Amino acid sequence: MRAPITVRTVQQLLIAIFFSLSLAACSSSAEEFNFDDKTWKNDLNGCKGERMKLAPQVEDFRMKLLTRKEYVIRGLFGKPDAEELLERSQKIYIYYITPGPKCKDASMAGKDQKALTVRFDALGKVREIMVHDAY
Repeated sequence: MRAPITVRTVQQLLIAIFFSLSLAACSSSAEEFNFDDKTWKNDLNGCKGERMKLAPQVEDFRMKLLTRKEYVIRGLFGKPDAEELLERSQKIYIYYITPGPKCKDASMAGKDQKALTVRFDALGKVREIMVHDAY
């Protein structure tokens, strides 16, 4: 004879299912795009030149980031090197690909400078993502 299914058993089963699904949904954006986010994040302001090596890869998947949320961008690229606040709660994140203005070697900053800019709307969704020659 089988044991009766209790409310407690059903609750435990639902919690286990929810937990399993939430773990499966938490796949990182870096894995999704096969991107070395650790190298990108460790090259603050592009000072080490490592971001230049990753720039072609970013160019390949940048359009797929449209309409993604701000937390996805922060998870993928880390804290921005610079940020602009715009009217109506919009903002722009700036990630320097070539050495930015805060680098010790200021001779490189400003010359053929490249930056990845990500513009967010008031709801925190990506509306524009571009690589600029100079910013």
